Amino acid sequence: MLGDFWTGLGGRLADRWVAALFSPAFGFWAAGLLAWAQRPQNGGWPDRLLALGRQLQGMPLLIQGSYLLALLVVITLSGLALRRIAQPALRVLAGYWPARLNRAAARLRARLSDRSDRDRAQLRQLAASPRDELNPAQIAERARLERRLRRIPAQRAARMPTRLGNVLQAGEARTRNRYGLDPLVCWPRLWLLLPDTARQEVTAAYTSLLLAVQVLICGLLFTVWTIWAWWALPAGLLVAVAAYARTLAAAAAFADLLESCFDLYRPLLYQALRWPPASDPGAERTSGVRLSTYLHAGSRQPEPVFVAGPDQQR
Repeated sequence: MLGDFWTGLGGRLADRWVAALFSPAFGFWAAGLLAWAQRPQNGGWPDRLLALGRQLQGMPLLIQGSYLLALLVVITLSGLALRRIAQPALRVLAGYWPARLNRAAARLRARLSDRSDRDRAQLRQLAASPRDELNPAQIAERARLERRLRRIPAQRAARMPTRLGNVLQAGEARTRNRYGLDPLVCWPRLWLLLPDTARQEVTAAYTSLLLAVQVLICGLLFTVWTIWAWWALPAGLLVAVAAYARTLAAAAAFADLLESCFDLYRPLLYQALRWPPASDPGAERTSGVRLSTYLHAGSRQPEPVFVAGPDQQR
């Protein structure tokens, strides 16, 4: 019995080690150890690390296990802290700032909006010409502008002060403009109706987005090791910049998945709420606005009349 217990415990610890070794927290502490070992008074990092390894080998097995367990605890707790602050950090990166930063946010929003308006005007000029009259450079420029404009809301009022915020907001804005459904109100309800495959895809995309944010945070924190090694500053900034680029890509994938969920599964929302579906695309936006208002604030009006659910139709 106890042998099985320790075997199971060892297996779980091994799983923890594997998860910890591939976490941003491990990279942060490993880089810090490398920076510490590279101090001039340590005589060079290879010699220092080798000496540290020899010291560990000379200790009793129990002491070695205690050090390894303590290291695992530190990495695990660091990882938990990173995951805890990743979502608030994502909101900051998206441009949800306190009121005292409204002026700076307005300037950044205006700058991004002016650039988007110029891109939109240039795209209209290229789109006015038939595709077969455009040269390869113009075709490539048209495709680039279409991709860029897809990642920013068309309405200036819906735009955010950061690129990341606009990427996320653009998907919500397209759903709102196309179907009249407010994602902030409808998404928690639609989530409960999604099939397992769709949930798994959305969860994986959101996890990838938060992981990129964690790497960005570790990159910025990595600059702390500059006190021991000069290269920690450029290395940390390089990691942060690369992680931000990855964050933009992950946010785009996540926004596309949310938009696709509304494209494919919004009838489930109408059906579950017994709300009469629109008879044509032209009426769907109005119906979606009324449904979003009903979910947000309720209604005492006699219309629309609820339709029979699947169980009631049998």
